[in-house]
Amino acid sequence: MNEIRRVAIYCRVSTEEQATEGYSISAQLQTLRQYAQLYGWEIAGEYVDEGISGKNITGRPAIQKLIADVENNKFQAVLVWKISRLSRNMLDTLTLLDLFEANDVKFISYSENFDTGTPIGRLVVQLMASIAEMERNTLSENVKLGMKQRAYEGYWNGGIVFGYDVVDKALVINEKEAFIVKLAFELYAEGKGLKAVANHLNKAGYRTKRGHHFSVNGVAQILDNIVYNGKISWAKVENWDSKRRKGKNPNSIIVEGKHEAIIPDDLWNIVQAKRKSRSFKQRQSNEPFLLSSLLRCPTCNQGMVPAITTWKSKDGTKKKYRYYVCSDFHNKGSSACHANSTKAYEAEAQLIERIEKFAHSEQQLFSKLQALNTTSIELLHSLSTELEDIKKTTARNTVASKPIFRCL
Repeated sequence: MNEIRRVAIYCRVSTEEQATEGYSISAQLQTLRQYAQLYGWEIAGEYVDEGISGKNITGRPAIQKLIADVENNKFQAVLVWKISRLSRNMLDTLTLLDLFEANDVKFISYSENFDTGTPIGRLVVQLMASIAEMERNTLSENVKLGMKQRAYEGYWNGGIVFGYDVVDKALVINEKEAFIVKLAFELYAEGKGLKAVANHLNKAGYRTKRGHHFSVNGVAQILDNIVYNGKISWAKVENWDSKRRKGKNPNSIIVEGKHEAIIPDDLWNIVQAKRKSRSFKQRQSNEPFLLSSLLRCPTCNQGMVPAITTWKSKDGTKKKYRYYVCSDFHNKGSSACHANSTKAYEAEAQLIERIEKFAHSEQQLFSKLQALNTTSIELLHSLSTELEDIKKTTARNTVASKPIFRCL
């Protein structure tokens, strides 16, 4: 192990830890700076992940930068306040320790005094990493248990929801937004589709909580949100951070909420019945769209998405036409942008033609470069010969022009 001259300080704190256990970043930094000063180490860099969980090392910018600098040999040791700051996942901790060892970088924990360069020290680190992971799992389970109990009692568990403001962890109706929510439900109950509802809201000048246009998906989420019916839904998806939408929970919680409903039962039931009757899985088209996500709208610069229209002739035959249209127009209606429809066949034919021209031009360019290279060599040789001739001529002229002194 190389002698320690330069150290990197790594600090991390999650929102929950800072609130409950006082692991503030400033306190960690101050302690570790003093520790480095005591041993006469130069601090090569300070790497801080604030408000980020230690569950894994992905999604933590500072630890990723630290890893890169370890591989670039920018210091001889990594100093942390506690091993759980590095990670609360045992596998990640051991992976990082292997990385440090491979790059001859020592790992130092201020709170747990051990040497990772010895077998005993490494065993202690593994035990401490296991304890840190257990603590994280326990903390996570405690948080989930508390949130589950709040949901059972009808309390809101946090997050932004259009139509309400969150005041002291409780949902309070936002009258302006609630009016838009009611309008969306009423329009859909009258028979308008999702895009028609979104277009109506956008044309009327209404916007989302963040000031954006309403989209088809946004309207669908409003119509499906049982919070507007005065209920609290919890645990629809299990282990969202790892399973995402695949972890649907058949035993999710739906209880009467403590908040005031925006949508009454009769309107809610009508809309849900229509949602179920209209719900279908969009049929995937067999038509090829070569330029999906490549073409950009000339008005708003959003991506162009596929669209197919079917025309029926007088004799009853049907013919499909493929187009690319602005995605904002497709999802949010004409108030967001224009369709800017482009015939798919024409756009794709133009692209193929340009590619062919480029390929042909590239061959011509290569030939020209080869010819130019040959010509340049010949020209350089010719210039070198001319330069030698000029030097010789200049030398002769210089000798001839020297004055001749005669003795008198």
